[in-house]
Amino acid sequence: MKKRNWYPLDNAAKIFPAVYGEKRPYNFCFSAILSEKVEPEKLNTAVNQILNRVPTFKTKLKRGVFWYYLEENKKPFRVSEEVGDYLGLIDFSENNDYLFKVFYREYKISLVVFHALSDGNGGLEVFKQILLEYFRLLGKQIDAEGLIKTGVSPENFKERSDNYVSNYKKAKVKIKKPKKLAHSDGTAFDYDGFGLITATTDSLALKDLAKKYKATVTEFLSGVYLYVFYTNYVKGMNAKNKNVCILVPVDMRRKYSSESLRNFSLFVRVTHYFDRDYDLEECVKIASEKMREGLDEKVLDSINHFNVSVEKNVLLKIVPLFLKDVVLRIGYHFEGENLQSGDLSNVGLVELPEDLARYVRDINFSISASHTSKQLVAAVGYNGKVNITFTRNFTENGFERDFIGVLAQNGLDIVVKSNYWEKKL
Repeated sequence: MKKRNWYPLDNAAKIFPAVYGEKRPYNFCFSAILSEKVEPEKLNTAVNQILNRVPTFKTKLKRGVFWYYLEENKKPFRVSEEVGDYLGLIDFSENNDYLFKVFYREYKISLVVFHALSDGNGGLEVFKQILLEYFRLLGKQIDAEGLIKTGVSPENFKERSDNYVSNYKKAKVKIKKPKKLAHSDGTAFDYDGFGLITATTDSLALKDLAKKYKATVTEFLSGVYLYVFYTNYVKGMNAKNKNVCILVPVDMRRKYSSESLRNFSLFVRVTHYFDRDYDLEECVKIASEKMREGLDEKVLDSINHFNVSVEKNVLLKIVPLFLKDVVLRIGYHFEGENLQSGDLSNVGLVELPEDLARYVRDINFSISASHTSKQLVAAVGYNGKVNITFTRNFTENGFERDFIGVLAQNGLDIVVKSNYWEKKL
């Protein structure tokens, strides 16, 4: 079979090349803290070897007549020493045209991915493959235990499939879109970078606390987000807009038995109009109800139907790319980020093979903020702990303080770390 050297962008990815920039980098990051100091050259070799089995990552972004697409990148990939603003915009031209970066610093390895390549769960699978290959190159004997894919399979159709299109079906549930939303705001940093704060707690204790509120961990964290956003940006402030919408991505791979390493997530909107005072318990209940409504199969199919229908629109198809860019930017302004007050993403528990886990002490997950989605929360579980990382692009950190305060007041022991970006003023 002839090796394929180009790929159309998946349905979710099509918007990002048209709207990304300094204020909208659209990156996410996985970091691992290791038990041994990183050897950069071994890491570089590991990444280049993994690219042979993940062809959609061994690509560069190209402009077509009607759409952007991914073309095979024949240049070598180079890892980089970590910089302070590692979540910022990736300069593709300075990165040998690759749409992702791998950073290292002492005992830390990080994978930063532009969202046009993949989503969090897809990126996590690639990150695990890099870690496995790296430690094997160091001479470690590691049994993958079926938890991490190995071997060279550049023509693996399932891993490079656009599963939005392959699971496109007609659906009749009307999706209501929120209007006039409240948004977070603060004193913008006058330099590049994001404020990052990570709160670490025991995973079982967090799960038990969520059960106390009759919620899953994601539902509980969404409820805390809703409550803290309300108390910080709506309550007692004569806010013009009292409608709050938290966007929560849902990994669709399990629902459709997908192996895709590209984007394959849809979003549940946890939305509520705050017409009176609300307490935490009420907000968690609201979040739980909205999450369960949003996870209904007919609702998810309807969201996917709408998204793919836009791509299949005959008139949009024949519009040249330079005009399509303008249309997509305008549409994204009204139908994209402005329809959310914030984001919360929980990729769940990361399970590594026992032979590999002994060398990986901790794993973190973070997402870049943008000029309209200014405050994001990302959670990941590993080794009995949950890391909850807050990203913001302004100096004030009251939201993070109150969010962590709610967890502590409910009996959780919390360890807090920060990059103290606000101190760089």
